[in-house]
Amino acid sequence: MKLKINQKVLEKALAHANWIIEKKQAIPILGYILFEAEAGKGVKITSTNMDMTMIDYIDCDVVASGKYCLQASLLYDITRKIRSGTDIYLEYTDHDNSIKLTSNKASFTIHYMESDGFPPITEEHYEIVFNIKTETLKKAMDVAKVAMLQDNSRFHLNGIHMHYENELGNTKLRFVATDLFRISCVSVDAPEEVHQMKPIIVSKRTIGEILKLIDGSNDEKVKVSISDTRISFSLKSTENIETSFEARLINGTFPEYKAAIEVKNDKTLTLNTLEFIEALDRVSTVVVDSTNSVKLRITSNMLELSGVSRELGSAKEELEANYSSTEPMEICFNSRYLLELLKEIETQDVCLKLATSSSSTLIEPTETGEKPDVNMIFAVMPIEIVTN
Repeated sequence: MKLKINQKVLEKALAHANWIIEKKQAIPILGYILFEAEAGKGVKITSTNMDMTMIDYIDCDVVASGKYCLQASLLYDITRKIRSGTDIYLEYTDHDNSIKLTSNKASFTIHYMESDGFPPITEEHYEIVFNIKTETLKKAMDVAKVAMLQDNSRFHLNGIHMHYENELGNTKLRFVATDLFRISCVSVDAPEEVHQMKPIIVSKRTIGEILKLIDGSNDEKVKVSISDTRISFSLKSTENIETSFEARLINGTFPEYKAAIEVKNDKTLTLNTLEFIEALDRVSTVVVDSTNSVKLRITSNMLELSGVSRELGSAKEELEANYSSTEPMEICFNSRYLLELLKEIETQDVCLKLATSSSSTLIEPTETGEKPDVNMIFAVMPIEIVTN
């Protein structure tokens, strides 16, 4: 093997590999990358933790072909400490059976493992393949993941539920997450190829990795491929690296959520989004118990937020509001749950659809007259009001 590769390009690809490689490995070879160089073509770098596989294709100057397993963290540490943008030379040396890495006046000798010890990467048969705008996919996942369950007590809630939905001829691809206290539901226009798609659950870890890949990409579209057990994302990074990221799907059944977001709540509260966020954040400062409870007292043209703590004191703030009902209402929410949802809303005003102080409330952006690429709606359960 003999080749020349740009430092920034190699560092980017090795960073991808190290995202999914576990720091502590029960099987030593899983701490290695499969480094394949083909003369006249380029380099292919493969990494896996058995649940996820990352493959990067790099166009570079390869003089002689070769295939070796190299220690991932070592090669990454060396590469990122070399001066940015300079050329790196990799060459197999038969006199000591090692890989020699040189750049400027720096030189390293790297031991390798034989490539036949690397776990075989089987080619998956994907029934569903479609393209989606990169920004649309990023926005949908960013918003939906807000309501993902953060602990591992219920594995089927540790991710985003993706499925096809036909709403009276209006076809949507939905991204849904819930922690059983709230639901985030995001809908985008469904590509024609997903009409036969079976519901899937994409793990929290997979969501995090694909969002990192998107952040480092300038590709307009992401190719998504889905089988019964796996999902794959293909895109190009800013360094012109072709990346394919494949991961295992969660094997479980997502809760039936539609009834919670299709309720006919008849009371509508409209507020300035930023003012509501700021007031809620201020009032919740004094609330330090496990429920983070903040009370909303709603009248026809006013919203009063209040929080009380026996240890710290109390807070109260009023906001102008537009309320559709003539009957005053009091309802309590976990302030953190509300804030995390509200921060995903980009419209000037936000709409809260309420029914009673003990039933779920719907939260959604107000209509602006323009059709958004990403539609979102949230449902959040209130906290029971206890009267002292």
